[in-house]
Amino acid sequence: MAELDHFLKTLPYDQLAREFSADNGLDAENIKERLLTYANESRVTVALIQPHLTPALRLLEVGAGLCLTSLFLKQQGYQITALEPAMGGFGLFEQLKRAILNHYSDSMLTVLEKPAQALTTADGHFDLIFSNNVIEHIPDWPAALTAMGGVLSDQGKMLHACPNYTVPYEPHYGVPVFRHLRKFSKWLFLGNRDDTEIWDSLNFITCREVAHYGKQHELSCTFEKALLYKALKRIEDDPLFETRHQGAVATIARLLMRSGIGTLFRYIPPSLATPMIVHITRKRLN
Repeated sequence: MAELDHFLKTLPYDQLAREFSADNGLDAENIKERLLTYANESRVTVALIQPHLTPALRLLEVGAGLCLTSLFLKQQGYQITALEPAMGGFGLFEQLKRAILNHYSDSMLTVLEKPAQALTTADGHFDLIFSNNVIEHIPDWPAALTAMGGVLSDQGKMLHACPNYTVPYEPHYGVPVFRHLRKFSKWLFLGNRDDTEIWDSLNFITCREVAHYGKQHELSCTFEKALLYKALKRIEDDPLFETRHQGAVATIARLLMRSGIGTLFRYIPPSLATPMIVHITRKRLN
């Protein structure tokens, strides 16, 4: 991770924050905080795929965001393509992405500005397709997985991390959620908040739905274990992640981990834990 830390330190956080503060009338510190959050998430994404990386792999990052992870991997010599739908060029997020890509223009990163469900073989074939906290924002996620499968090499793998909404907890807002009563949950837990764009984008995907999709499409879906334990530990160890889960959730996480009870969460089945990380491959014929 030393190389990644060095790369992230080269990002001109203060300069970008000042520029966007002047152009959009937003608070510079708030913009810098957002940038640091995205940078912190890129560490999680790299850790997610690091055990699977080899130099010859053709990589596709789905929902690349500000493209920090893809830019880092490109600088490390990997064959990577970033997929991030264009937002029309007007939103703060899209402007930040453009500024970052311009800052690292020498990397010559290929960016596909289209939704995942629009992938075709014309975009190439890939040996590792991955995403981190993206699938839950795709309205027709089965269609997206099908399109990704269409550009996956014969021996390739998909690796996706996202919440499992079987567990009634919404990590983006740090609130409970009743997935079958979405409007009621929004009213009950978010009240009059005006920053509900993320909530409105959620599809409330579950582990069981992904497993069912895999069976229907002759795909092998393997879910990593002990992820709830790792999430609790991250709340305890990662200050930025803890900030996103303030209040009762962070307090309970700290109590569970410090009491030793948290270690029992290692044994909860993936279908009853959140988040989930699923490995998807084509089923091999014996």
